[in-house]
Amino acid sequence: MSKTMDRIRCIVCEKPRTNGISVLDEFICEHCEREIVQTDVEDRKYPHFVFQLRKIWCESDV
Repeated sequence: MSKTMDRIRCIVCEKPRTNGISVLDEFICEHCEREIVQTDVEDRKYPHFVFQLRKIWCESDV
């Protein structure tokens, strides 16, 4: 079974999802990817995305 068919936990929304992208061995679901790309830096959701995405680099340094 391919990785896209397995349910993987999204690093942003932390929900199990089936489709998305991998970034440095972490998974971002399609919904969050779309929302991140469309969110303006002045939107109040933006800091949440930055905080969640920092986990990708912080956990990969360990």
